Amino acid sequence: MNHHEVMTPFSDQWCIWNLSTMLSIAMLILIGKNTSKEFNSKLAIFLAILFGVEMIFIQFYYLLIDVWSITESLPFHLCRMMWFLSLFALVKRSQWAFEMLLYIGMVGGFHSLLTPELTHGIDQLMLFDYFLVHGGLIAVPLYCLFVFGMRPRKNAWIRSFLYLQIFVLIVSIINYLYDANYMYLMQKPMVSNPLLIGEWPTYILGLEIAALLHAFLVNLPFYRLKAYLK
Repeated sequence: MNHHEVMTPFSDQWCIWNLSTMLSIAMLILIGKNTSKEFNSKLAIFLAILFGVEMIFIQFYYLLIDVWSITESLPFHLCRMMWFLSLFALVKRSQWAFEMLLYIGMVGGFHSLLTPELTHGIDQLMLFDYFLVHGGLIAVPLYCLFVFGMRPRKNAWIRSFLYLQIFVLIVSIINYLYDANYMYLMQKPMVSNPLLIGEWPTYILGLEIAALLHAFLVNLPFYRLKAYLK
């Protein structure tokens, strides 16, 4: 098993990386809102290419530094799968991908930034990659929302939670076949997070409830403002 590294919340390193990530997200949205639609589309394509290159590069980097393993390096953690969906949201403006990112991916990215756990070590490239991926899960749905003007459909938060269960089922089978721990379904992460209650399998139920509650909270502004896609 690879050496997991946990970044202490509110440490100097944590503050620097999170502040840089939030500023980058804010800058991306501001640029998008103050430029032409043509530029916005080109920027979205550039981001999608960047994300695609990252997906391939990080696998080769794991091999290069001899930390790749079938039990930890495949893109079956939730944030990695949401990262893949971001390509469809950016290039195709996929409604389904946007809603999954808004209600599931963005929440996962946010909590991952709050309590970072790096599964393959903590060198500078790994840090950059970690904050690029998880910051991107916040940036993409916000870009779709505020720059592209996309809106979720009514009850999309419930559907997104139900779709999440399909991911859970598929990844559970993969974990069983390869004795892995993708999506932390077999063993809870090392980070200190109040949402991680008890041991296996109790903490999974807690995370499911938390995911549903977070999706509901993200949906509240759309419900109050009646800002759903018509």
